[in-house]
Formats: sequence, C-alpha cells, structure tokens
Amino acid sequence: MATNIKLFITGLFLASIGFAGCSKNLNIEPGGNVSKEQIAQDPAALNKALNGIYLDLRSNGAGGTTLHSDFGLIGIRSGADLMSNDVIQAKSQHLGMFYTYDAGISNNVGTSIVWTTYYSRIFSINGLLGEINKIGVNSSNRSSYGQLLALRALSYFNLIRFYTFTYKGHENDPGIPLVLSNNDLETGLPRAVASEVYNQITKDIEGAIVALDGYNRPSKAQIDQRAAKAIAADIYLEKGDYKKAADYAYQARKDINLMTESDYTGTGFSRIDNPELIWGFDNNIQTISIGNYFASFFSMFDSTNQGYAGAAQIYKLIDKRLYESIPASDYRKKVFNGANSSPYSFNGTTKTYPPYVNWKFKDPSLFEGDYIYIRSSSLYYIEAEALARLGNEAQARQILFDITFTRDKAYQLSLNSGQALLDEIYLQKRIELWGEGYAWFDMKRLGIALERDYTNSNHTFGKFNLPANSPKFRFQFPDKEINNNPKIIQNSL
Repeated sequence: MATNIKLFITGLFLASIGFAGCSKNLNIEPGGNVSKEQIAQDPAALNKALNGIYLDLRSNGAGGTTLHSDFGLIGIRSGADLMSNDVIQAKSQHLGMFYTYDAGISNNVGTSIVWTTYYSRIFSINGLLGEINKIGVNSSNRSSYGQLLALRALSYFNLIRFYTFTYKGHENDPGIPLVLSNNDLETGLPRAVASEVYNQITKDIEGAIVALDGYNRPSKAQIDQRAAKAIAADIYLEKGDYKKAADYAYQARKDINLMTESDYTGTGFSRIDNPELIWGFDNNIQTISIGNYFASFFSMFDSTNQGYAGAAQIYKLIDKRLYESIPASDYRKKVFNGANSSPYSFNGTTKTYPPYVNWKFKDPSLFEGDYIYIRSSSLYYIEAEALARLGNEAQARQILFDITFTRDKAYQLSLNSGQALLDEIYLQKRIELWGEGYAWFDMKRLGIALERDYTNSNHTFGKFNLPANSPKFRFQFPDKEINNNPKIIQNSL
C-alpha cells in the first residue's frame, strides 16, 4: 500500500489523541496505537483503542479531508444512495459529486474519501489484531478481537463493492489490495482476486461471530454477535450464498420489535433507542463537535433543521416513481412530501417544503441525532429474497407480509412468484430503506440500470441514464494510490 497513506494514518493517530482530550467520557486511545504490553497489563487499553476506531468511523475527516462531505461511514453510505435511482439532491453542492457520478473518477475527492476512510481503519485494525495475536486471544480480549474482525470484514466489504462489480459472475476479476499486516505498507500490494477478498471477508465475519458469543456490549455503538450476524447476512446475499444469508438474517432480527408508526414518522431515525436498531452510534454534544457540526448526516438529510438541507435547502428528495408506488394506506408515505409544495410542522416550526422532499430523518436537537447503521427491517428483505431464490416462496411471502403489513394495514399476502415476487421484495426494500445506504449496491447486485431521465422526471442536475453494469458503477482508485503503488492496476471508465 502506498507510503503516503501510511503517513496519513500517523496523522489519524494524532487526531485521535486530540479526540481523547476533548471527549474524555468516550474512553478512547489512538486507534491501533496500542502495544501488546499495554494490552497484557491493562486490557482496558484495547477497548479504548477500539472505541477510537468507532469514533473515527463517524467523524468529519475520516477520509483525510476537511470537507463537509467527509463524515465517515454514514457519509459514504449517503453518497452511495445518491448514485441510485431513488435519492435526489436538490442543488449541486455537498455530496453532489456522488449524484453526478464524478465521485468515482480517480482525481475526484469522493474516491479518495471512500478509499482513505476504510483503509485507514483497516490499518488501525490490523495493528490491534497483530498485538492481540502476539499474546493470544483470551477471555479479556476476545470481545474486542471479535469486534475488530467484524469491522475489518465490513470495511473490506464496503471497499470491494465500490471498486468492483458485484460478486457473482465477477469472482475472478481483479479486486482490491488485501492488506492483512501492516508490514505490507512500504512496498504496496497488487489487487487481489475478488474471490480471495471475499474469502477473507467471510473468514473475518465468521470469526467475529464465534468470538462475540456471549458478549454483552455496553451500548449499541459496539458490534455484538447479533450485529455481526446482520453484517454476515448482507455479505452472503452479495455472494449468492442464500442459505447462509437467510439463516443469519433471521438470527439477527428475531425477537426484535418493529418500529411503530409514531417512531417511523416521528424522530425514530435519530434515536439510539430505536427498537429496531442493531448497530449505530450515540451522538452527543461532545462527539458531534469533533470536526464540524455541519459535516454530519442530519445536516445533509434533515429537511427540518438548520444545516445544509434545512437552511441551505440542499434537500434530499425521493424519486417521484418510487413515491407514487407507495400506497396511501402505507404510513411510510407520510415521511415524504407529495407532488406539490406543502407546509410541514416539526419541533415548533412550520415551513413550506418543495415537492418530494423527505421528512424521514428528523433531529430535534442541534445535530446531536444518533446514527443508525443497521436496522432489523433490512434483514426481513435479505431473508425474504434469499428464501425466494432458494425456492421457498411461501415463507418468503410470509416474511414480506410480516413487515409490510406492519407499515400498511391494507397490504395483503402476496400472490406473486418467480421474478414478480423478487421484484416486489426489492420494491418494498427500496421504500423501507430509502436514504439508508442500500439502493445503489442492490442496483449493482441485481443488474439494474440507472434511469433518471424519464418523462416528467423530478431528478435535478444528475438527470441522465446509465446501462446496467456500466463501468461508471465501479469507482476508480485515487490518483494518489496509483502514483504511489506501482503494483495496482487502474479501473477503466
């Protein structure tokens, strides 16, 4: 891997020290900068370093810039959604590079943010895993070990989905550099075959599930076994291992209550106590002040606040076709405006909003809303799709009914089968998870074209079409990586 990235990681360590100084209650140490002696003498040091990685993943500057589009895991997922058919940005400003597909070009800061956010965390994770392996996995470090494996699996999973096409049919394509030891940093590595990367991803997530058995996390900001199984379900769906995808999806979602209408249409998407939340981040006045208030999810997606969406009117809108596909009896339609400008009241203020604006993500505080990374709802659609593809359509229809009827009391058990059933599952998934980072990855996995330039389209400055599996669906590597790592071969556009 390129030396310049290694030098940037050192900068991140210093930044983490600064984080620890201004947010003492976070109990963190510089991510990845803990020796085996510290771990052996003070097991809490490992947890502090791990907490530093979690914090880095939600902070402005995670991708190595000071830009307000650079705010970690949820920022990258937001960018990915803006590359789909379903999420529209009103103005060509922050995150707009994703909406126009410029983010995937080698000299654009978007690809640099994606690359650096995940590889920086991987380097920190590798350092901690290396120190644990020196002393051996034991009862005092097992849960941290499991979380680190899950975070590495998730990081590589997200990276390879940006920089390659979907797994099935592309197993032998060049993937991404597979860095498992920080000893590889000076020389650089070539692109590993996609199947090799995915094999490591599944090895890591399976190891995490085993290591996290019996772990009771202190908050939903940590990955426990349920969260690891939820991540595994998504990974196996991408790989086409539908039996494991269905099994893990069920195990991760069972015994979790779905959101009520009040939760869904109110402030449920900004609260760590959301009943569906499997993994997220508990923001507060100290954590949100790290970097910049405005470089945050609710600044970008909350139409009701005083951030970029609410004050600068860089609204995020729903595609009108998707909006029109939601029945009036479905309460999920209430979190979007219709075809006309309309008044909407929240938090003591009434404003008039443009057509198709979203009111899904509402934070009543000043950018202190909690982040939702994984909800149990997503797992219903993974399980339903996987079962349908396995031929168990009756059970797939029942699972689809279980969640859809909760949202829409007029919904009836589907009579669809074959591709029509898969299409119905996918449509319901798009409605449920709008703005939560799934739509573009599903388009790639399912071979769905980008179609924004249609009659009476409400798309804005990104109104164009791309065929399914267009080269633009695959990011180029950042110029800085190409220039510093002679072993890596660039993606074409």
